[in-house]
Amino acid sequence: MPARRSDLGEFEEVVLLAVAVLTPRAYSVAVAEELEQETGRLVSTGAVHAAL
Repeated sequence: MPARRSDLGEFEEVVLLAVAVLTPRAYSVAVAEELEQETGRLVSTGAVHAAL
């Protein structure tokens, strides 16, 4: 049986990119603030945790 493919959604992708940019201080609050600054949209820390 072939392995099941799981694609990242847009939000998951930008969360991972923010983590890469913010390392080593990539904790959830900093990631949410970075995403809010870059996208102009409100981002909850819970959404960041769920994406990770």
